[in-house]
Amino acid sequence: MYLRPFLLIQILAFLTTEIWALFRLRGFGLQFLVKLEALANAGYVPVPFPHEMSTYLHVGSLLKAATFFTFTLGFTLGLVAFSGALLLNRLRISASLRLGWTVAVSAILSFLLGFSSLAFLMFAFFFGLAHLAISVSDAPFHKFAVLALVPLLLILVVFRGLGFIPVRDTLLQNTWGEKVVAFYYWYSPFPAELITPLAQRTQVTIWTDPPVSKAEELRLLEEGIYTVSTRAGADVARPDDARTGHAPLEAVRTEAPGGEGERLRKATYYSIYVSVPLAVMLLCVLAADRVLSRFRYAWIVILVCTAFFSALLVYHDQSQNTLKSKDILRNRRVEDIRRWTMQAKRTDDPELRESLRALLRKDNPALRLWAANALAYLPSLENLEILKRTAQQDPNAIVRCKAVFALSHHNDAGMIPFLESRLKGEEDWYVKHYLLRALRRLGWIG
Repeated sequence: MYLRPFLLIQILAFLTTEIWALFRLRGFGLQFLVKLEALANAGYVPVPFPHEMSTYLHVGSLLKAATFFTFTLGFTLGLVAFSGALLLNRLRISASLRLGWTVAVSAILSFLLGFSSLAFLMFAFFFGLAHLAISVSDAPFHKFAVLALVPLLLILVVFRGLGFIPVRDTLLQNTWGEKVVAFYYWYSPFPAELITPLAQRTQVTIWTDPPVSKAEELRLLEEGIYTVSTRAGADVARPDDARTGHAPLEAVRTEAPGGEGERLRKATYYSIYVSVPLAVMLLCVLAADRVLSRFRYAWIVILVCTAFFSALLVYHDQSQNTLKSKDILRNRRVEDIRRWTMQAKRTDDPELRESLRALLRKDNPALRLWAANALAYLPSLENLEILKRTAQQDPNAIVRCKAVFALSHHNDAGMIPFLESRLKGEEDWYVKHYLLRALRRLGWIG
């Protein structure tokens, strides 16, 4: 068994990725800060504000934000190192060929993530340590380690295909879980914004000469693009274009700088997609191998348990799908309201609307979150006051986000002054992100 060296290599991978992400985020952050300052000096409202952005560039904040990459890229890095080192060790490959493999895979990863000499040296050092770690002798430790991984497998089975959402709702049921969710939303969206291409960022600024018409400016705003009057305030400038039709948008998409951010974004997403099934498969193989090696008829037990689990999950899905909308809201269970909200279309039902407004007063933040989200599909002037109060006073940032989301779907331009005041006074970066999107949806120019 190689479980102990696998865990050691994975810990080293997390540390390597954390240090690498710290330097990369600082570099991206400094570039982003210059653009935000230029945008603010030109009279626009960027998100986040420059003075807020500077607080993220401190070492403590960067270390926390780097965890966004540590548990995605870091996990994939550990799997690659463990698999490669294990294969080379089992095949008894010579030391020179192992060194070549280390250099090659380090160079490939460095180029995929935006090449730098520091990243190359860090990855080469890490993969070299992986070859040493793979020879660590195993011990009875694996018996306890596999047992400790069972809850992880159960979580992946129960929350299959739904990702972070149901896990987040479960965490919101207790005080410590709320702190975990708050940590995620406070730091994760920021590094995600830094590596997002300019055409998809919260704000993209483009300098146009001559200035575009008011109608074209509104159309660009719907695409998430500001027009500015100075070259210094722009993310991209192409004064030679005719500036008609979709030319400004295409200019941002095709010629805006930031190729490294695009590569990093893709690598992060792909690492999530690749690492999760690989991790589940690896854990299942390790667990099944140990069980089968110890018990003669263990394969029968595994087969029966798998069939039982499958039947149970199928029955659960069918029974839940038979619930009606009103029955779901009457049950007031988070998972039922979430399912109704994600499947429902815009409608008008006074009884449902009243039930949702009542849920906004509950102590459970997960219930408030999905109740606010659901009110976006039940528009009414009667919703506005309680949604405004939730957007302003709810102690949970993600609940305030969903209240802002619901207000924007009521298509009431009278909400613009309220949302604008929250944009300039709200301290949470993620809430500002929702506020800006809501204002744009309502036709706000800024």
